[in-house]
Amino acid sequence: MDEKKKSPERRPEDIPKEKRQKRLFPKTRAGIVLTEDEVQEIKRGRRQLRKDLRARGIKSKKDFELTASSLMLYFDKQKKWGLLLWLFHGRGLWALLAALGALMLVLFALSTISEMRGHFTINMSGGLFREGFSLSETVGFENPTTRLFAQPAEDVPCCSIRDILPDVNDHDGQHNEEIYFAYTYYIRNEGESTVNYTWKMLLNAESRNLSTAAWVMIFEDDQMKFYAKAREDGTQEAIPSFGDDSRGYPERPFYDFAAQPQEQYEQVGTSGGRDFYRIIPYSFESDTVVATGAVTEVEPQEVHKYTVVIWLEGDDPDCTNDLIGGHAGMEMNFKLETEEDTEESSFEDSWNDFWDGLTFWDELT
Repeated sequence: MDEKKKSPERRPEDIPKEKRQKRLFPKTRAGIVLTEDEVQEIKRGRRQLRKDLRARGIKSKKDFELTASSLMLYFDKQKKWGLLLWLFHGRGLWALLAALGALMLVLFALSTISEMRGHFTINMSGGLFREGFSLSETVGFENPTTRLFAQPAEDVPCCSIRDILPDVNDHDGQHNEEIYFAYTYYIRNEGESTVNYTWKMLLNAESRNLSTAAWVMIFEDDQMKFYAKAREDGTQEAIPSFGDDSRGYPERPFYDFAAQPQEQYEQVGTSGGRDFYRIIPYSFESDTVVATGAVTEVEPQEVHKYTVVIWLEGDDPDCTNDLIGGHAGMEMNFKLETEEDTEESSFEDSWNDFWDGLTFWDELT
């Protein structure tokens, strides 16, 4: 039998320079080096596939990878010894020396980022920055910025939504109490165009499954919604549980601020002439996405206000001693409506942009 002819492999130098990947190790599929456009297309396809599978209740990484592989939405795994071979390549040594020149910058970035893990950050995209948007802890924008950082609330005990101060939305900047985290800030369009923006709140760091009992309240222009992770069986959280009308809250906390009160409060009964209620948080949108929102037709000098409150809900069945010593880090990211959506945290986006931007890899290899 004649030996089958192998299809010619595409080498990096076969790709026009403007279409090459700017990575230390170019991504490949089936042994073929991909163009940057092909890499981005596969990434977009994988993100969409992940959303589609989660919508169908499929969360297994194995099932995801099998499906992605069948749709050609995969990259070859990098061989662990590839770096060693590359280092012994003459040009590899020069690239290594060039990398050392950027090492101090990388270490500084990593040290800063490691301090932020477990903190709460607010970030703007490059598109919003170019449109002239800014962030501030005060409505007067005395100190406008493109990113805000809040210190974590430490050693907080479990508490109830009823324990949150009713004026929690009336204070600027960070105003934690001993039992919860609270932060108020503003975003303003200082540009000349009327634009639409979206926001997404992400869980970017966690230990001891703290998010199972961490509830989040978000005020957007004084309209409030609160959120909690769905139960282990995927059903929506509620206190008291759906079907249990034997007890309830004697009041409806923050009812007057609720954006959709009919969806988040439900009367369970009356006793002694007094009504009792069930509170129903919206479920986190995914394991890493707490909530999303959008604001349209934001005119120049228009300001929008946000308050974020995070607490460990003591009436949540998942609020147990197993959470002691745990931590959770969250971030809220703003971007233009027209910019590409992603579930990556701001840290991951920044790191990927930084790494892919090291153009000397392309010049030396």
